Amino acid sequence: MALVNNWLNRLQSVLFPQTCRLCLAPTGTQDFALCAACRDELPWLPRTCSGCALPLPEDSSATRCARCQQSPPYLDRCQALFSYRAPVDQWIQDAKFRQDLTATRLLGALLAQRVAAPESQPVKLLPVPLHRKRLRVRGYNQALEIARPLVRKGYVPAPTQCRKHRATAAQSDLPADRRRHNVRGAFSVTRPLSGERFLLVDDVLTTGATLNELARTLKRAGAQRVEAWVIARTIGRNFGDG
Repeated sequence: MALVNNWLNRLQSVLFPQTCRLCLAPTGTQDFALCAACRDELPWLPRTCSGCALPLPEDSSATRCARCQQSPPYLDRCQALFSYRAPVDQWIQDAKFRQDLTATRLLGALLAQRVAAPESQPVKLLPVPLHRKRLRVRGYNQALEIARPLVRKGYVPAPTQCRKHRATAAQSDLPADRRRHNVRGAFSVTRPLSGERFLLVDDVLTTGATLNELARTLKRAGAQRVEAWVIARTIGRNFGDG
Protein backbone atom coordinates (compact mmCIF):
# COMPACT_ATOMS: atom_id res chain seq x y z
CA MET A 1 0.00 0.00 0.00
CA ALA A 2 2.86 2.38 0.83
CA LEU A 3 4.41 1.78 -2.60
CA VAL A 4 1.09 2.51 -4.29
CA ASN A 5 0.66 5.72 -2.31
CA ASN A 6 4.19 6.84 -3.19
CA TRP A 7 3.55 6.14 -6.86
CA LEU A 8 0.26 8.05 -6.78
CA ASN A 9 1.92 11.01 -5.05
CA ARG A 10 4.64 11.12 -7.71
CA LEU A 11 2.07 10.92 -10.49
CA GLN A 12 0.07 13.72 -8.90
CA SER A 13 3.17 15.90 -8.61
CA VAL A 14 3.81 15.45 -12.35
CA LEU A 15 0.23 16.04 -13.49
CA PHE A 16 -0.66 18.73 -10.94
CA PRO A 17 2.57 20.30 -9.63
CA GLN A 18 2.26 22.27 -6.40
CA THR A 19 3.09 25.95 -6.84
CA CYS A 20 4.30 28.46 -4.29
CA ARG A 21 1.53 30.54 -2.73
CA LEU A 22 3.72 33.65 -3.01
CA CYS A 23 5.80 33.49 -6.19
CA LEU A 24 3.94 30.69 -8.07
CA ALA A 25 7.17 28.77 -8.70
CA PRO A 26 6.99 24.95 -8.46
CA THR A 27 7.63 23.78 -4.90
CA GLY A 28 8.84 20.29 -5.81
CA THR A 29 6.47 18.67 -3.30
CA GLN A 30 2.75 18.14 -2.94
CA ASP A 31 2.94 18.65 0.82
CA PHE A 32 4.01 22.29 0.92
CA ALA A 33 2.60 25.39 -0.78
CA LEU A 34 5.78 27.45 -0.42
CA CYS A 35 9.10 27.28 -2.22
CA ALA A 36 12.26 27.23 -0.11
CA ALA A 37 13.25 30.78 -1.08
CA CYS A 38 9.92 32.30 -0.03
CA ARG A 39 9.88 30.23 3.13
CA ASP A 40 13.22 31.71 4.15
CA GLU A 41 11.84 35.23 3.68
CA LEU A 42 8.92 34.80 6.07
CA PRO A 43 8.97 36.95 9.26
CA TRP A 44 10.49 34.25 11.47
CA LEU A 45 10.96 35.28 15.07
CA PRO A 46 14.46 35.24 16.58
CA ARG A 47 15.19 33.90 20.08
CA THR A 48 12.20 34.70 22.27
CA CYS A 49 11.09 34.72 25.89
CA SER A 50 9.98 31.24 26.92
CA GLY A 51 7.12 32.75 28.89
CA CYS A 52 5.46 35.15 26.45
CA ALA A 53 7.24 34.60 23.09
CA LEU A 54 8.41 38.21 22.77
CA PRO A 55 11.88 38.63 21.23
CA LEU A 56 14.74 38.83 23.73
CA PRO A 57 17.66 41.28 23.39
CA GLU A 58 20.43 39.80 21.28
CA ASP A 59 22.97 40.29 24.07
CA SER A 60 20.78 38.67 26.75
CA SER A 61 21.53 35.19 28.09
CA ALA A 62 18.19 35.00 29.93
CA THR A 63 15.46 32.63 28.79
CA ARG A 64 12.65 34.88 30.04
CA CYS A 65 12.01 38.59 29.82
CA ALA A 66 12.02 40.70 32.98
CA ARG A 67 8.23 40.86 33.06
CA CYS A 68 7.81 37.09 32.95
CA GLN A 69 10.52 36.63 35.59
CA GLN A 70 8.68 38.98 37.93
CA SER A 71 5.17 37.67 37.17
CA PRO A 72 5.47 34.15 35.73
CA PRO A 73 2.56 33.11 33.49
CA TYR A 74 0.74 29.84 34.03
CA LEU A 75 2.23 28.53 30.81
CA ASP A 76 5.45 26.62 31.36
CA ARG A 77 6.62 27.53 27.88
CA CYS A 78 5.21 29.58 25.02
CA GLN A 79 6.67 29.71 21.51
CA ALA A 80 5.72 31.42 18.27
CA LEU A 81 6.89 30.89 14.71
CA PHE A 82 6.47 34.36 13.24
CA SER A 83 5.98 38.01 13.91
CA TYR A 84 2.41 38.94 12.97
CA ARG A 85 3.37 40.60 9.69
CA ALA A 86 2.81 40.04 5.99
CA PRO A 87 2.24 37.57 4.50
CA VAL A 88 1.57 35.49 7.61
CA ASP A 89 -1.01 37.91 9.01
CA GLN A 90 -3.07 37.61 5.81
CA TRP A 91 -2.89 33.81 5.86
CA ILE A 92 -4.18 33.78 9.43
CA GLN A 93 -7.05 36.08 8.47
CA ASP A 94 -7.84 33.87 5.48
CA ALA A 95 -7.83 30.74 7.64
CA LYS A 96 -9.91 32.25 10.44
CA PHE A 97 -12.54 34.27 8.62
CA ARG A 98 -12.61 32.98 5.03
CA GLN A 99 -12.33 29.23 5.65
CA ASP A 100 -9.28 29.10 3.38
CA LEU A 101 -8.21 25.50 3.91
CA THR A 102 -5.13 25.98 1.74
CA ALA A 103 -3.90 28.65 4.15
CA THR A 104 -4.83 26.48 7.12
CA ARG A 105 -2.89 23.50 5.77
CA LEU A 106 0.11 25.70 5.02
CA LEU A 107 0.16 27.13 8.54
CA GLY A 108 -0.17 23.64 9.99
CA ALA A 109 2.71 22.36 7.86
CA LEU A 110 4.94 25.24 8.95
CA LEU A 111 4.11 24.52 12.58
CA ALA A 112 4.76 20.79 12.24
CA GLN A 113 8.19 21.49 10.78
CA ARG A 114 9.23 23.38 13.91
CA VAL A 115 7.53 21.51 16.77
CA ALA A 116 9.57 18.61 18.12
CA ALA A 117 7.96 15.25 18.80
CA PRO A 118 7.15 14.41 22.44
CA GLU A 119 10.20 13.07 24.24
CA SER A 120 8.70 10.56 26.65
CA GLN A 121 5.30 10.48 28.33
CA PRO A 122 2.22 11.28 26.25
CA VAL A 123 1.49 14.94 25.58
CA LYS A 124 -2.12 15.91 24.95
CA LEU A 125 -2.73 18.18 21.97
CA LEU A 126 -5.32 20.86 22.75
CA PRO A 127 -6.21 23.49 20.16
CA VAL A 128 -7.71 26.52 21.91
CA PRO A 129 -11.46 25.75 21.99
CA LEU A 130 -14.16 28.05 20.66
CA HIS A 131 -17.51 28.64 22.29
CA ARG A 132 -20.24 26.75 20.46
CA LYS A 133 -21.88 29.98 19.25
CA ARG A 134 -18.68 31.24 17.63
CA LEU A 135 -17.97 27.79 16.22
CA ARG A 136 -21.42 27.77 14.62
CA VAL A 137 -20.85 31.20 13.05
CA ARG A 138 -17.31 30.51 11.88
CA GLY A 139 -17.99 26.98 10.68
CA TYR A 140 -14.85 25.41 12.08
CA ASN A 141 -12.08 25.93 14.62
CA GLN A 142 -9.01 27.11 12.72
CA ALA A 143 -6.73 26.20 15.66
CA LEU A 144 -7.94 22.59 15.45
CA GLU A 145 -7.19 22.43 11.72
CA ILE A 146 -3.76 24.01 12.17
CA ALA A 147 -2.91 21.48 14.90
CA ARG A 148 -3.85 18.36 12.90
CA PRO A 149 -0.35 17.65 11.48
CA LEU A 150 1.05 17.39 15.02
CA VAL A 151 -0.91 14.17 15.58
CA ARG A 152 1.43 12.48 13.10
CA LYS A 153 4.35 13.54 15.30
CA GLY A 154 2.99 11.63 18.28
CA TYR A 155 0.80 14.13 20.11
CA VAL A 156 -2.45 12.74 21.49
CA PRO A 157 -5.59 14.66 20.40
CA ALA A 158 -7.58 15.95 23.36
CA PRO A 159 -10.15 18.38 21.90
CA THR A 160 -12.93 17.23 24.25
CA GLN A 161 -11.03 17.49 27.54
CA CYS A 162 -11.59 21.23 27.82
CA ARG A 163 -14.34 23.47 26.54
CA LYS A 164 -15.14 27.14 26.42
CA HIS A 165 -18.41 27.21 28.33
CA ARG A 166 -18.90 30.97 28.43
CA ALA A 167 -19.26 33.15 25.35
CA THR A 168 -16.93 36.14 25.43
CA ALA A 169 -16.46 39.25 23.37
CA ALA A 170 -13.87 38.88 20.62
CA GLN A 171 -10.47 39.64 22.12
CA SER A 172 -9.55 41.64 19.03
CA ASP A 173 -12.39 44.07 19.82
CA LEU A 174 -11.08 44.88 23.31
CA PRO A 175 -8.26 47.06 24.63
CA ALA A 176 -5.39 45.21 26.27
CA ASP A 177 -6.43 46.06 29.82
CA ARG A 178 -9.82 44.32 29.38
CA ARG A 179 -8.71 41.12 27.67
CA ARG A 180 -7.67 39.23 30.79
CA HIS A 181 -10.98 39.99 32.53
CA ASN A 182 -12.89 39.04 29.38
CA VAL A 183 -11.67 35.41 29.40
CA ARG A 184 -11.47 34.91 33.17
CA GLY A 185 -13.35 31.71 34.01
CA ALA A 186 -14.38 31.11 30.39
CA PHE A 187 -12.91 27.58 30.19
CA SER A 188 -13.73 24.38 32.05
CA VAL A 189 -12.42 20.81 31.97
CA THR A 190 -14.53 17.69 31.55
CA ARG A 191 -12.57 15.46 33.95
CA PRO A 192 -9.60 15.52 36.38
CA LEU A 193 -6.22 15.93 34.66
CA SER A 194 -3.87 14.65 37.35
CA GLY A 195 -0.26 14.68 36.12
CA GLU A 196 -1.14 15.19 32.45
CA ARG A 197 0.90 17.28 30.03
CA PHE A 198 -0.60 19.53 27.37
CA LEU A 199 0.48 21.34 24.23
CA LEU A 200 -1.88 24.21 23.36
CA VAL A 201 -2.11 25.45 19.77
CA ASP A 202 -3.52 28.74 18.50
CA ASP A 203 -3.15 30.95 15.46
CA VAL A 204 -2.08 34.30 16.92
CA LEU A 205 -0.97 35.62 20.30
CA THR A 206 -1.46 39.27 21.20
CA THR A 207 -1.52 39.72 24.97
CA GLY A 208 -1.57 36.03 25.88
CA ALA A 209 -4.68 36.39 28.02
CA THR A 210 -6.54 33.49 26.37
CA LEU A 211 -3.65 31.03 26.48
CA ASN A 212 -2.75 31.98 30.04
CA GLU A 213 -6.34 31.54 31.24
CA LEU A 214 -6.58 28.18 29.52
CA ALA A 215 -3.31 27.08 31.14
CA ARG A 216 -4.59 28.26 34.53
CA THR A 217 -7.76 26.20 34.09
CA LEU A 218 -5.82 23.06 33.13
CA LYS A 219 -3.41 23.36 36.04
CA ARG A 220 -6.20 23.90 38.54
CA ALA A 221 -7.62 20.60 37.28
CA GLY A 222 -4.31 18.85 37.95
CA ALA A 223 -2.28 19.21 34.74
CA GLN A 224 1.45 18.86 35.40
CA ARG A 225 2.79 20.94 32.52
CA VAL A 226 1.23 23.18 29.88
CA GLU A 227 3.13 24.52 26.88
CA ALA A 228 1.88 26.46 23.87
CA TRP A 229 2.79 27.00 20.24
CA VAL A 230 1.24 29.74 18.12
CA ILE A 231 1.70 30.63 14.49
CA ALA A 232 2.33 34.35 15.04
CA ARG A 233 3.03 36.83 17.82
CA THR A 234 2.15 40.51 17.72
CA ILE A 235 5.12 42.50 18.95
CA GLY A 236 4.86 45.15 21.65
CA ARG A 237 2.62 43.48 24.22
CA ASN A 238 3.00 40.74 26.82
CA PHE A 239 1.02 38.75 29.34
CA GLY A 240 0.97 41.62 31.79
CA ASP A 241 -1.08 43.71 29.38
CA GLY A 242 -4.21 41.60 29.79
